[in-house]
Amino acid sequence: MRAIIYARLSPTPIGEEAKGGNLAQQVQLSQALCDRNGWTVMEVIMEKDSSASRFRVVDGRKVSVRGEGWKRVVELVRTGKADVVVARHYDRLYRTTRDLVELVDLAEETGVHLAAAQAEGVLDLASPSGRLAARIGAAVAENETEMRIERQMLGHQRRRDSGRPFWSTRPFGFERDGTHRAEEAEALRQAYRDVLAGVSLWSIAKSWNAHGLLSPYGKDWRSSNLRSVLLKPRNAGIQTYSQWVEKPDGRRVRVTEETGTSNWKPLVSESMFRALVRYLSDPERNIGGGGRRKALLSGVVRCSKCQAVVTQGWSRRNAAGERYRIYTCSGGRCITCPADPLDSYVVRQVIARAEEWNSTPARNASDAQRETELLAEELVISERRTALAEMFAVGDIDASTMRAGIGRCDADLLRIRTALGDLTAKQVRVDLGDIEYLWEELDYADPDRIDYARSVVMQVCERVELLPRGRGVREFKSDHCRIAFRNPWAGVTVG
Repeated sequence: MRAIIYARLSPTPIGEEAKGGNLAQQVQLSQALCDRNGWTVMEVIMEKDSSASRFRVVDGRKVSVRGEGWKRVVELVRTGKADVVVARHYDRLYRTTRDLVELVDLAEETGVHLAAAQAEGVLDLASPSGRLAARIGAAVAENETEMRIERQMLGHQRRRDSGRPFWSTRPFGFERDGTHRAEEAEALRQAYRDVLAGVSLWSIAKSWNAHGLLSPYGKDWRSSNLRSVLLKPRNAGIQTYSQWVEKPDGRRVRVTEETGTSNWKPLVSESMFRALVRYLSDPERNIGGGGRRKALLSGVVRCSKCQAVVTQGWSRRNAAGERYRIYTCSGGRCITCPADPLDSYVVRQVIARAEEWNSTPARNASDAQRETELLAEELVISERRTALAEMFAVGDIDASTMRAGIGRCDADLLRIRTALGDLTAKQVRVDLGDIEYLWEELDYADPDRIDYARSVVMQVCERVELLPRGRGVREFKSDHCRIAFRNPWAGVTVG
């Protein structure tokens, strides 16, 4: 008989042993069985991280999704190049009765047999006794899968209830036991304040790399991986649970949900974390390509006609072949303006208000009162949400009532936490200090200076708009720019 040896390793969760041994051992046992029976091995096919029980929906019915190796086995059998498929155990070939139906159809079509190195005899799926033995094996394999899933779910539930950290690798800012790594923790706290003050992710990443503050994997920081770390709920002491969810079309997506507070000490407050999430997720935020900023006001100033942000560009060459920097409306070139005069004008206006801002506290009385009210409301709604789940558990309400009530609570909590995040963002202030020489110190070759100047402008100015200069007007004048300044004393109680 001509044989195909098939070896497969299932995807293995972290912390569990691989199911089915290793591939080399599977092949060795299967080869020994072929040698004992005098079978000629036509091909050895191996697959790693391949499941025998996945499926997708096709025309309203579930169809198994097998790896490319198994598809090769079926192809060889259907073309008459094999009489028997050999594996270490039958669960390498099928794990559900649905898979077994497909194998029975294949056996009736081609007459192929199945053989397992750790089982006596050969399964003839064309015979009633062979199919009975196969069904029993499939039922056992399905039960084993269901029990494993149940054990994993109970284990995850225990970890969620305990609130203890469960990290496969050490996260930045923490040790594996949940304690803080001092230098990284302080860098993260400062990064939250800097980002909310307008400093770019690129500048922060550059600073961390320059100080030798690398990722837990020993890699340099970029805007992308820094952004990912800042958006981790664990930094605010929020515990999350991630799981793979099978979609109706067979796709598997990873879903992460917050499950409550943890028992490790947070690096930043929850309101600070949610303020940063809101800021980085703002669709109107000019995130660019994640690199260094090349202009002071690009993405800050808006066009008064279409409200699009301006971007930096270059003018056409004059008769002498020279060009100069300009700001151009990104919405359709409604307005253009020379960049250097506009930068100078806005910075001088900001400097004129430095003393006014430096003399005011960062936190005002109305914000403090509003934060207290929001925190009290959040506590009440959280307790109401917990009470709904307890009422369902004892049978006082049905599932639909519980889901509707929890949905309303979650919407209210989202509203409250968004408001808390906004209040926290308002409290993040740039230390203006002595900025009278800001314009002289601003160096376009140093993006860090650009970031600092931008953060000052964004703190003092609520809105900066470009106005039309008029036909034929080339030079910049003060009436070509409209600035709405923030009121540093809004809501502040004195005395």
